[in-house]
Amino acid sequence: MYPGQDDQTRHMGQQPDSRAYSQYGGGQGYDDDYAATSYPPENAYGSAPAPRSGPRVDVGKFVGSVLATALVAAIAGWLIAWVVEAVFQRFGHVWANGGNTPTMYAIYGAVAAILAGVLWYLLLIGTANPRQFFSWAVGLLIVAAVALPLLVTVPFIDGVAAAIVNLFIGLPILALTSAFSNTIRR
Repeated sequence: MYPGQDDQTRHMGQQPDSRAYSQYGGGQGYDDDYAATSYPPENAYGSAPAPRSGPRVDVGKFVGSVLATALVAAIAGWLIAWVVEAVFQRFGHVWANGGNTPTMYAIYGAVAAILAGVLWYLLLIGTANPRQFFSWAVGLLIVAAVALPLLVTVPFIDGVAAAIVNLFIGLPILALTSAFSNTIRR
């Protein structure tokens, strides 16, 4: 005896017909005309869109993030240069910073952040692991920006002050660009 088989079907010697799909009409549970008329012809949809090349980046978020990073770097550059200048003035010393004002350091910070955004985008297009290359490139540029004033500025204390300003401009750029890199992909 098969599962679901009662005395009546056992006497007949076969399983009962399933009621889920009718076996009448060609074995389908619907009319033959249904399959032929329910779908539009394949060419009615048109061709598939061409696949996009390049990275999938949300341009609005990317540009907004780069501009916000530029603003933070500009504020950091201006603020730390102003503090260093105030400390030097407090002790009656003129900071030998090449004639740069805190406003110039703010502009340097903003330009450096925008260039970092361009570098990030180029690495995103051209490399398999853009974050790794970006971190190394910007990290090495920060080391150079800190070391250079220490090597060429006389007196040495003025070089230390310029190195500190450059460090405070570079670190937010590195940190913020690495942080927003996770959110700009679609």
